[in-house]
Amino acid sequence: MKSFREFLNEGNPLSRLHSHIKSGRHFATLSAQRPVGEVTPEENIKRHKELKHKLSQQGYQTKEVEGHWEGGKEKSILVYAKDTGEKSGRDLHRDMLQHGKDYNQDSILYHNGHKAKIHGTNEIGYPGKNNTKQIGKIHFNRPESENQTEMKPKSNNPLKPGRTSKANARFDMSFKK
Repeated sequence: MKSFREFLNEGNPLSRLHSHIKSGRHFATLSAQRPVGEVTPEENIKRHKELKHKLSQQGYQTKEVEGHWEGGKEKSILVYAKDTGEKSGRDLHRDMLQHGKDYNQDSILYHNGHKAKIHGTNEIGYPGKNNTKQIGKIHFNRPESENQTEMKPKSNNPLKPGRTSKANARFDMSFKK
């Protein structure tokens, strides 16, 4: 039987992320989208679906999110490592770097269960191909942060009795000072 806290947390979009962080599970966020002008909106939709399908074929759990980066926003995907531990984390990191390169992304965001880094996957974007930038620990629900990831509810359907609100939830990584 679930505890009362588990029951309440079930509807919170950040509860799974919290539990994965506590268990040391690694995760990454990345996108297949490029700015309009480089590709059409239709191509961005196709690229996003294609990446999501590839991740599913590789056996990864994913969550659709919205990434806010350098004043813009794009559909992104939060990807959880297949298991806890360093080996699963290395496999996730390797696979996400390859997807970042395949989709010409500036970078991927990778979190090892403790701290996060941005890893560059192309020549023109920040932090530069094969360069990494340590960016610190995760913080939740800080709307003033410029670079963040937003989780949205799955639907706008009314809540079932006893469920908590699935309002938008945000997390961001802060640069070390």
